Amino acid sequence: MNKKTLLIIFGTAISAILLVVVFSKLDWQAFFNAIKTINIAKVFLAGIVVMIVIALRSLRWNLVACMPVSEFKHFWQAANIGYLGNMVYPARAGEVLKIIAINHFSPLTLGRSVSSAVLDRILDMIVIGIFTMLVLWIHGNRIDPDVGKSIIVIFVLAIIGLAMLITFADYLYKKIAALSINGKLQKLQELILHGIEGVQTFRHTNNLITVLFITVVIFLLDYFWMWQVITAFGWDLSFEAGLTVGVFLLLSISIPSAPGYVGVYQIACVLALGLYNIDQSLAVAYSIVLQLISFTIMGVQGILVTIYCSFNLSKEHKLSAPET
Repeated sequence: MNKKTLLIIFGTAISAILLVVVFSKLDWQAFFNAIKTINIAKVFLAGIVVMIVIALRSLRWNLVACMPVSEFKHFWQAANIGYLGNMVYPARAGEVLKIIAINHFSPLTLGRSVSSAVLDRILDMIVIGIFTMLVLWIHGNRIDPDVGKSIIVIFVLAIIGLAMLITFADYLYKKIAALSINGKLQKLQELILHGIEGVQTFRHTNNLITVLFITVVIFLLDYFWMWQVITAFGWDLSFEAGLTVGVFLLLSISIPSAPGYVGVYQIACVLALGLYNIDQSLAVAYSIVLQLISFTIMGVQGILVTIYCSFNLSKEHKLSAPET
């Protein structure tokens, strides 16, 4: 049995266990009553914000890659393919698929495609760290302090990683370029060098402040639409609740799970809304609506893009994840 299959089994088992834990104590009457009373207009607004967030993430990736804004269409297409891939396949396979897609759609080399995606993810980790520490400060007396320490470590490592990539890019390029390599390893050497070139290009642009600003706006909009869904249920909670749900979700989807983060979404929302004394049955109803909104937008956009671009999601996934 290969590693890929084991990961799928492990992730599916975790999702199944979480679903059993959540649904075993569900009050179905309260669950359906909550669904019936939801404000559809606010749900619709949340969906629009999700589309805006995807567009802003695509623009940020465009700027991180130091490509002309005229290439935005291709980054938007690749981002949507990535989101669809994360919904369909386990182990966040969409992150690899979006790199393959942007390499197909734009003039970016594979190395620069990889480096831009890595830089994009590091920026996310830094901002996630900031908002996570804010949530820890707000709910410090109700959250395990060990969790807080782990998040701070990740936050610090992300900043150090970004700083080292930018600072030592020239040194790494010279050392790797000086290596005398032949055969298959030469292709790997070229890939790494192209990736470092992407870091060097980003370092010498004026995009950093803009990119950081867009990143903060992206996360605030994410928390805003999650808060809108909270208000759609009629719960009188502040924007802080949307922030808390967003942070819990972002941390939870990093663990192995079934495709679509089934089970993980539910337990994250139950834990986050539990801090505001929202009943578990209501929190599960909220999690399903939240998941349906994001998956509907990402699924529809992703499917339309794959059809329009004739991008074979299944074929590219198999090529990017060889048997081991």
